[in-house]
Amino acid sequence: MKKNPKVIAGIIGLMILAVLAIVLATYMIPTISEVRREASLTPTPLPPAPDTIRENVYAVVTPEPALHNGSQGEKVTKLQERLQALGYYEGEVDGQFGPGTREAVVAFQERNGLDPDGYAGEETQKVLYSDLAVPKGN
Repeated sequence: MKKNPKVIAGIIGLMILAVLAIVLATYMIPTISEVRREASLTPTPLPPAPDTIRENVYAVVTPEPALHNGSQGEKVTKLQERLQALGYYEGEVDGQFGPGTREAVVAFQERNGLDPDGYAGEETQKVLYSDLAVPKGN
C-alpha cells in the first residue's frame, strides 16, 4: 500500500492539535476550578429591604412647583423680597402673587434670558436666587 503524503500530514496535524489541547486543558482546568471556587465564595447581593426602598423613594428631590398668579404664602413672600432686592418688584411684599408680582417676574425673566412666561418655575427660581441674577438697573 502506497502512503499518501496529504493523509500523513493530516494525521500529524491532528496529533499536534491533540497535544496542544491536552496542554491547554492542563493549564485551564486549575484556572476554571479556581474561578468556580471564587464565585462560590462571593456572596450574592440581596435586594434591598422594604424599609430601604421606602426611604429611597422619599429621598428623591421633587422640583418646587411653579409660583404663578393666585399663588400665596411664604414662598411668594420670599420671591417678592428677592425681586424687590434686585429692583424688579416695587409693590407691597404681601405673599400674594398678583399682577404686580407677575410683571416683576416677566421683567426678571426677560433681563436674565429666560422664557418670559410670568411663572416662577424651577429654572426661574434657580437663577433668581443665585449670584448670577442680573439686577434691573444693570
